[in-house]
Parts: sequence; C-alpha cells; structure tokens
Amino acid sequence: MEDPGLIEIYGEFCDDIQAIFRSGILTQILIALYSGEQTLADLRTITGSSSQTLIPRIRQLESLHYVESKPGRCALTPLGEIVVDEIGHLVRLMAGIHKHGDFWVTHDIASIPEPFRKSLGDLYDATVIRAVAENILNVHTQFLQILNRAEWIHAVSSITTPNLAEVLRNLALRGTPIELVVPESLAEKLLSPPYADMKGDLVGIDTFALYVSPEPFQLGMTATDSYLSLGLYKRGTEIYDLDSDLVSSDPRALLWGEQLFQHYKAGAKKFCLE
Repeated sequence: MEDPGLIEIYGEFCDDIQAIFRSGILTQILIALYSGEQTLADLRTITGSSSQTLIPRIRQLESLHYVESKPGRCALTPLGEIVVDEIGHLVRLMAGIHKHGDFWVTHDIASIPEPFRKSLGDLYDATVIRAVAENILNVHTQFLQILNRAEWIHAVSSITTPNLAEVLRNLALRGTPIELVVPESLAEKLLSPPYADMKGDLVGIDTFALYVSPEPFQLGMTATDSYLSLGLYKRGTEIYDLDSDLVSSDPRALLWGEQLFQHYKAGAKKFCLE
C-alpha cells in the first residue's frame, strides 16, 4: 500500500536522493565499496574514472555520511551499508524485470505472493525457455530433464497432467524425495482417475508427500537441488502457459524457489494417500 506521505518525503529530500541515482559514478563507488574497503586505485579500475573525477564524488558521499576515509582507503559507514543494500536490491530488481520483460508482462505475476514479487531480481540470471516451431515440446522436454536429474524435488503447482503425474510417481518409486503442494481445486481432481490409480502406488512411500494449501494460487514452480523452474498463467486469462518457463540454476534463484515452496507448505495440510 502506498505511503500517503511518500511524495512529501521525496520532495523534502529529492536532491540527496537524485544525487545518488543521477550520477553513475556515485552509484558505482557505493556498489564497489559494498564488497569491502577500496583504495583510490581500486576505484579508478572499477569505475574507469580518473582520480580528479573520483575524489570530489567521494567527498560528496562523505558529506552524506555514506562513506568514510581511512588511511589509503575509503569504506562505507554503517548508514552507507544500509543505503547500498537497498540500492543493490533495486538494481537487481530493475535488471531482472527488464531482462525478462516479455515474460513478466505477458504473464500473471500477481499470482506470485507479494514478498516474492518484490524479490524478482533474484531471478535475474534465469533463462526463458520457449516452445519453438521446430520443437513445440521444448519446454516440457527440458522440464522432464530437470526432474530426472534432481536429487530431490519441491514443487508448488495448480496444474498437472497424467503424463507429469506418472513421471513423478516413477521418480518417487525410484527413491527420489518429492514434496508437492497443491491448491484444494487440484487436490479434488487427484481423487479421480487416472490420478487416483497412481496415488495408490505411493501409499507407504516415505519419501513422497503431498500437501493441500487452503490458500488458492495459480502457478507452477519446481525447486530442486540444482534447478528452479517457474511457469505462470497467461495474463488476463485462466490459461496456464505451457509454452514458456523461467529456468535457473543460480543459487539466488534456487533459494527464491525453496522459500516460495516453504511459504505454501507452512500453511498446508498433508494429504492422506490411503
């Protein structure tokens, strides 16, 4: 929800706020110092700027109490660390949104819980996998490869198919630890054939668990030990997009996916397979 005083706050401090983002060099200095203390020579190398350009910028950051000078080096102050942490989040978020802009604007991202929407920058290093004319099953094929390579599988999904259910059943029977969270609407479908028949094969398999979330959702997310796969519904429709997935093996993305799984699992109840 928008803070009713945010515009007034911005108006009062806009010069200081704009100073950071208007100057690429100021931003680069702050981000460089976030990784640790730097010498002037270090900052010249990182920013590609001369000492004559850097020194006035460093003094400006010192006047804002974001940077402090030490013998031969400069470093962030505790206040500077707080500010740069937020800058880093914004930089990664904007980069992630723009890098995968076509994927985000054509899909229903409102189905992603708010805390996870705010951290979409963690998916910056992901790749969008799409079906192509020469291989219309490209997305499905690559998803199956992710499942078959997994040492464990944590998934949150509002959709399934008999083929996918059979793949997961076979993996569970082979000993792959699998935990699934589904909404109540999908849980009801699992009580009918062909899913009900497959369900019986999993009774007594300790490494398989199915949870039902009382919180409705519309997305398909799978997190494994080495991959994240995210699928969404087409924007403005009730149609799940089978032709595109966001896939990543980046540690940030893996953590994002695991935390999303835990978010839904925390409020879900275990489904009795018997």
